Amino acid sequence: MSALAGSSSSTTLQVLEYGVNCWKAERLGIKTALLTDEYAGQDGASQSLADSCVEGDACVTAGNANELIVLPPMKKVLGVPEEANVIAGGWQGSLAADGTITVELQAITGATSELGYTKLGAFTI
Repeated sequence: MSALAGSSSSTTLQVLEYGVNCWKAERLGIKTALLTDEYAGQDGASQSLADSCVEGDACVTAGNANELIVLPPMKKVLGVPEEANVIAGGWQGSLAADGTITVELQAITGATSELGYTKLGAFTI
């Protein structure tokens, strides 16, 4: 959490403070660009940030996690395909009889990473 926001252990409060942090930084003369993923509803029409301010005029989106995607059936599946019906972004019926999976983008872990498209990785030294 940003030092501008104060301290809080509540994730909800941290999200609400995101717009406030921008406002505070801009008021201190610090030019700010927000980098965020969004939860703007499946149609993209919902407000995706809890707070906004006039000073927050630069925002980079990492994508709408609620956007619907259709994954084609695979010849080989590792894991349990039925989990698509209960994973975050999925619902009962996400997995079709033909193996097609319709889910929100958030079902793919890291798909809306605020780090953006990158070559970051990990390896053992």
